[in-house]
Amino acid sequence: MGRIGKHLKSEISKYIEQTIETRLNFKQTALTFAPSGDDSPPLRSDRVVLVSIDGNGKFAAVGVLTTSQGAKPGEKIIYSRSKSGDIKAILSLLNDGKVKLEAPEEILLKTEKGMKIESGDNIEIDSPKEVSVKAQKTTLTGGQLKCRGTATPSGTGCFCALQICPVTGAPHSGETVENA
Repeated sequence: MGRIGKHLKSEISKYIEQTIETRLNFKQTALTFAPSGDDSPPLRSDRVVLVSIDGNGKFAAVGVLTTSQGAKPGEKIIYSRSKSGDIKAILSLLNDGKVKLEAPEEILLKTEKGMKIESGDNIEIDSPKEVSVKAQKTTLTGGQLKCRGTATPSGTGCFCALQICPVTGAPHSGETVENA
């Protein structure tokens, strides 16, 4: 036997224990059961499914009524929400093998925060095709920038297109720019 109720609050210690209103002014508590590795307490007023455990009068919270973000068969979309329920970030694992991470534009304009990727180790982008960075302004700071290939003459920028200085004969181009 199961019930559907409105999430009122969560107590989070070792586990997520929810208080759920299953009928007017009747509150039940239940531990939250979710897929392994999923830590996502519901928001107030989310609709929660409760199932009875072994006929002992206890219930387990096993799911939340979720608004679709457009996942197609074979895809998984994970998203975060503010306390008011507004979507803040979306991670999409698509059925064509692509992974998409986004913060919707209206949120970026409202919060002016954007997205940040942090790592305690190296970050590597490996693509058999072209990698494109599109931005109004791109700034690289600190560390070292290594480039391979030859600079195309443009008359501007930090890379020189001349491999040998015509005046001194010294090497004039390189693949490393440091502290620029």
